[in-house]
Amino acid sequence: MKWQNTVPNYFTLLRLVCIPILWFFALFHMKISFVILFAFAGLTDFFDGYFARKLKQESEFGAWFDSVPDNIIAACLIFWIWLLLPEIILNHFVVISLLLLIFIINFTLGYVKYNIAVNYHLYSSKVCFVGIFIFFVYSLLFTYNVLLFYVMSFLIFLSLCEEIVMTLTHEKMDPHKKSIFFK
Repeated sequence: MKWQNTVPNYFTLLRLVCIPILWFFALFHMKISFVILFAFAGLTDFFDGYFARKLKQESEFGAWFDSVPDNIIAACLIFWIWLLLPEIILNHFVVISLLLLIFIINFTLGYVKYNIAVNYHLYSSKVCFVGIFIFFVYSLLFTYNVLLFYVMSFLIFLSLCEEIVMTLTHEKMDPHKKSIFFK
């Protein structure tokens, strides 16, 4: 796949550039700066999809590239929580470990079956991201909320399960399919 100069891809590139800066903010416990940049990264995720559809610049490369920072952020999130909100890891180690295991299984299964990292753009993934975003931002700005933690964990579980079912039941990965429940 080759780089394409499109507006959506530049939004995705911005999200990718945010990742090392987010690491810097997390390592130095700069919570407010982290939240602002994390929110900005979330907006770039929204805008890359919005402009891809609006400008009719959807592409296989764009779908793949959009998933790169998403997967990196998903993998980094556990470490950012550990750095910024360690009490969450301590209080919910088993739940977090199980979710991480399911994430690894999902990633490995997709890679083994399709020889690439899966890049589904499911509705459940979008809802999951919103749940993660709300939980993480709320916890950083105010205080960690157990109910929000379990809601977020449930959303992650559902999203990962849907991705696993998609991988197991579809011969070809379709990044444009939105759910196992719709054609």
